[in-house]
Amino acid sequence: MRTAALKRHLLVVGIALACLAGTAVVLLLHDDLLYQALFHLRAVRDKGELLRQAFLAYGHWAPLIFMGLQVMQVLIAPIPGEASGILGGYIFGAWPGFLYSSLGLTLGSWIAFGIGRVIWDIMPDRAMETRLYRRFNTLVSAGRFTIPFLLFLIPGMPKDALSYLLGFSRVPLAIFLFITGLGRMPGTLMLSLQGAEVQTANYRLLALLLGISLALGLAGFLYRRKLLAALLLCHRQKTRRNSRPPERNP
Repeated sequence: MRTAALKRHLLVVGIALACLAGTAVVLLLHDDLLYQALFHLRAVRDKGELLRQAFLAYGHWAPLIFMGLQVMQVLIAPIPGEASGILGGYIFGAWPGFLYSSLGLTLGSWIAFGIGRVIWDIMPDRAMETRLYRRFNTLVSAGRFTIPFLLFLIPGMPKDALSYLLGFSRVPLAIFLFITGLGRMPGTLMLSLQGAEVQTANYRLLALLLGISLALGLAGFLYRRKLLAALLLCHRQKTRRNSRPPERNP
């Protein structure tokens, strides 16, 4: 089993490295392709500038409109979170975009958490039949804070869906808001920084940020199960130690 998993991981890493190497070779051999790529990127940036100006035309309402977009991104799965995170950095700059994205995502997660609580109160049996509940309930129930926090922190986890699932649990609202707010911050900041670099046409730093995101995302995808399994094992061992009766002194 371990050998098969290792081979699968090596295959994914090998394919990713081969794609990067192939792209680099093609761009080095064909300078015109690199020029065209930069030209199209500038074209996208020019169109994005129109969207940016459309947002900023709302003045003080622009941040609220964007935060509303982030709320909808949490509640409605088809809206890509990565795109809206980059958009925030592009429109408002790295740190304001990060702030507005974080507030919108936290508010959206709060609403999803509340919806989860309502669903659990009305039809708990139906909630337990969902695929998400069967997949993550053991992990969510195992730790009151640590494991749910890491589920939001690790790249590749369905963070928006987890907000609904935590509504099924006994996690208090205050702890949930702290978990989702803090756990989302690294990824949100990275997306906001990328959007800001697109707006300023700093493509070298943008490439560096994309490379870091790709590396972290790939590592999170490959090792998320092992990490969560290790955390679950540690939690069970701690629970067993705490449940033992104290030893009597002779």
